[in-house]
Amino acid sequence: MFNKNCITTSATAPAKYIIIGEHAVIYGKPAIAAPLNSISSIATITPTERNNYDGLYIDAPDINLSNTLDSIPKTNPIAHVIRQTLRAINHREPIPANLTITSTIPIASGLGSSASVSTAISRCIINYLGYTLTNDQISNIVYKTESLQHGNPSGIDNTVIARDVPILYSKSGPIQHLRPNKPLYYVLADTQQPRSTLDTINTFKKQSNIHPTLFKENIRAIGTLAKDASVAFQAGDNISLGDLMTKNHVLLQRLGVSTQKLDNLVDIATASGANGAKLSGAGHGGHIIAQVSKHTMPIVVKALKDLGANPLTTIIAP
Repeated sequence: MFNKNCITTSATAPAKYIIIGEHAVIYGKPAIAAPLNSISSIATITPTERNNYDGLYIDAPDINLSNTLDSIPKTNPIAHVIRQTLRAINHREPIPANLTITSTIPIASGLGSSASVSTAISRCIINYLGYTLTNDQISNIVYKTESLQHGNPSGIDNTVIARDVPILYSKSGPIQHLRPNKPLYYVLADTQQPRSTLDTINTFKKQSNIHPTLFKENIRAIGTLAKDASVAFQAGDNISLGDLMTKNHVLLQRLGVSTQKLDNLVDIATASGANGAKLSGAGHGGHIIAQVSKHTMPIVVKALKDLGANPLTTIIAP
């Protein structure tokens, strides 16, 4: 039977950014990602009195969605992650409650908006109903919805968001939590060009068929950069990390996923004192990420802000 002792419950999930290794991670190479907690998704469930409809009512004002779960198509990502979550905990009773979902993460910007929203929803439902799942179990639930939206995602977004710690991620090996010996400082900037991860990945695959040898060489090179970056990351070596990130951006340019706006923001960030910079995410728009120091962070922020790029800052503490 339905748990009548349920009380209003909220859960949050952060955004994410990829420091090095995007796209290559889809092909089994390692990548480094970290949570971005300054922006997040929030899901809140509030119990309601039983009436003519005993099920869950969903309100997601950011995407103009307001309807009962039963009335939303199964292919809708929000409905999908709810159903996947209920299936995972084997909960079949109706849930007389309102689910409200909001997010401060820009959509289609390379910051993991969809995975963050799905994680917040799944975690909120699990907590509300009194069940317990591990972070990895929640990540696996979210991955199924990510696959619905993005085709064949690497799994890095749902993993880093569910674990909420910096990670070295690979589809073919164990996930490693990364802990720097010194603080690492980052600035992110928005091209304000929304893009589709699925479209970018499909374009990427077409290019791999046109120039297969060059494609494989670039993918291997990105994987090597990510391995070297994991060592520099744990040493807190922002200079080496910046250099590796810039090299990563050059390889992503060769692979055709950068744009003039992304390149311009990378150039401005490095000219303003960043140790290195690159696009972060699928590319063809979205955000760049710059490796900075404590002293250069405000200078880089000002330069990017003057361009209207809405810079965000984040620090990974030891």
